[in-house]
Amino acid sequence: MNDIGWIDAVLTAARAQAIGALLRYFRDLDTAEEAFQEACLRALKTWPQNGPPRDAAAWLIFVGRNAAMDDVRRRAKQVALPDEAAISDLGDAESELADRLDGELVERDVVHGRWTFQILEDHDDNHWRTFRDLALGT
Repeated sequence: MNDIGWIDAVLTAARAQAIGALLRYFRDLDTAEEAFQEACLRALKTWPQNGPPRDAAAWLIFVGRNAAMDDVRRRAKQVALPDEAAISDLGDAESELADRLDGELVERDVVHGRWTFQILEDHDDNHWRTFRDLALGT
């Protein structure tokens, strides 16, 4: 069983039947050939230890179909990335938010021990210092 030349003969003999069956199943020649190649790789791993199966073509079809279905399922789970324009950071959202907060926020009032914020239309230049002093308790 150390000589694996017999595997080449078995794979060659079963190739047409296996690819034909896989082609009928997947209706795509590339997928059928990739499935057959994967089945051949698995045959090269398992047949030297276990010997050939009773029906090599059926084994190759079964293993190839399962390998291709696993690949189809794996690809279905993958999500395509959006276009570059959709995820681009052309506008800096953080600086826009900081500018808006600088313009709109706030003093701190304590009502029943809770923080409340008031939007001020006109605020003095000391509001941030006041806010810091209140937050630090000084």
